[in-house]
Amino acid sequence: MALTNPSSADSSRPAHHPSHYHHQLSPEERSRILKRKLISLFGSVAVALSAGSNYAFSSFAPQLQESLHLTSTQINLIGIAGNAGVYLSSPLWGRFIDKRGPQTALISAAILVPLGYAGLSVSYNRDWSLHSTSMLFFLNLLTGLGNSGGLTAAMNAQAKSWGGSRRGTATALVLSGFGLSAFFYSTLSHLLFPGNTGNYLLLLAFGSMTSMLIGLGLIKIVPPTEHLEGEREEAARRSSQDSSLRYLRRTSSDIEARATIWQEPEVEDATDDESEQTPEASHTARETAVDEERRGEVEVVPESQGLLSGIDESKRGVRAEIDPHQIDISGRRLFKQIDFYLIFGVMTLVSGAGLLLINNVGTITKTLWDYNHRDQPLLVAADNSELLRPRSTTNSEFTSMKLSAKSSVQQMQARQVSAISLCNFSGRIIIGLLSDWLVNHTSSPANRVWLLIVVTTLALASQLLAAFPGAISTVDSLFAISTLTGLAYGTLFGVCPTLVFEWFGMKHFSQNYGFVSLSPVVAGNIFNLLFGRIYDSHVPQDTTILRCWMWSGGGAEFSADWEKGEELAYFS
Repeated sequence: MALTNPSSADSSRPAHHPSHYHHQLSPEERSRILKRKLISLFGSVAVALSAGSNYAFSSFAPQLQESLHLTSTQINLIGIAGNAGVYLSSPLWGRFIDKRGPQTALISAAILVPLGYAGLSVSYNRDWSLHSTSMLFFLNLLTGLGNSGGLTAAMNAQAKSWGGSRRGTATALVLSGFGLSAFFYSTLSHLLFPGNTGNYLLLLAFGSMTSMLIGLGLIKIVPPTEHLEGEREEAARRSSQDSSLRYLRRTSSDIEARATIWQEPEVEDATDDESEQTPEASHTARETAVDEERRGEVEVVPESQGLLSGIDESKRGVRAEIDPHQIDISGRRLFKQIDFYLIFGVMTLVSGAGLLLINNVGTITKTLWDYNHRDQPLLVAADNSELLRPRSTTNSEFTSMKLSAKSSVQQMQARQVSAISLCNFSGRIIIGLLSDWLVNHTSSPANRVWLLIVVTTLALASQLLAAFPGAISTVDSLFAISTLTGLAYGTLFGVCPTLVFEWFGMKHFSQNYGFVSLSPVVAGNIFNLLFGRIYDSHVPQDTTILRCWMWSGGGAEFSADWEKGEELAYFS
């Protein structure tokens, strides 16, 4: 009788040899996916370009303060409302977008932001009587809430659409648009409506609505190509496994018979349990072995891959390569991570100092301009509504001088805002490119954390320069502070989202980053309120004293004469 070697039975077995090549996307598919990602990226940048409009607050805050007769503390409270709307709502928007996607958030943003800015415009023009501090606070809060939803939606889509080698650049581009927003709108307003704050606020309203609607049509989450290929490979592996198991079921009886004939002598010494295995038991054992082998290939899910995670040095290199899609740290577990408090602390200190200048650079610019022109009392009077017309000038001359002085101050304020905005934009782009370069050359995403040294160095330099006695005494010298602060703020928000994504995972990225984004609320609000209190404490509250004080600096003699019952103070 001819005996057949059991191995020959494999010739009848279906061939399932999935190669890596077949799991890869075709060039046409890659091109199509890349095109869709770039369109989505463009939509996210367009949204971010308006979502950062709260940074433009200082470009119209002094005019709003003067028109509505607000104190520095009151105008700072209104500015804080915008910051609070952006940062306090971030965790809520993040949780919502992680579950529902970006579309609903963009629709909400397209409604909330225009309502807020349009209301501020109406209040500025005094077209209605409801322009109390609380109402202005609420209106600016609406702009912050809407901008937060728009930015979170834009960031969420790009963080989940790009792989590790390009994720830093993609998110930095979105955040750079966020940082460029103040420059974009202040420049556009200066070109279209020079000196018209009411129309500037309407431009912010309609421009923001347009950007959000553009994003609604273009933004879509497109998984990274490596993630799609991984899903294909996993599906092919499961298909191959299922085919093998079906083959085992069909040929189990034949295999058992041939195994008995070709059995080696030493196999007879097997235990009774092994020799009595049924084909079904053998099949189950094979299934278990295959499952364990497959799990062993992919089931390495770390707690975190941050800088201070409690892991051995021997394992740090392995964890640095873990795909963020496999990490899922959120909720209470997030607050047990030392890395969370590290990044929260850095963002608190750097963003607090940044927000102080961003919200108050307009007031600082105006104060420095008045100080530098204290020997020209006519110009100072023209730029201050508290100071009234001198006797030596006519109403028309004083009005013309007033318009000229205010235009000059507004241009200087716009330049400072533009400097901060451009450096904010540049910092986000530079840190994103540097971040991806570092990862590509070290093959370790964990090395991104060292970029925080760059961030803190820039922030420390700006604060030391501002605190140095006599360093900042003119508007021109203020540019150095604006530049360094803009770079520090931009690099901070350029690198931190990527760190959050890679340390704590993709699934709850928006929610986790929302919690981290609460940090600017803490220090920013404290610093802004302190600035307002200190500034108000150095400004005389009695307008008569203020007039005497300002004019005495110019050598003018104050007179209490009044002409025709008009509220005009004359000076000889």
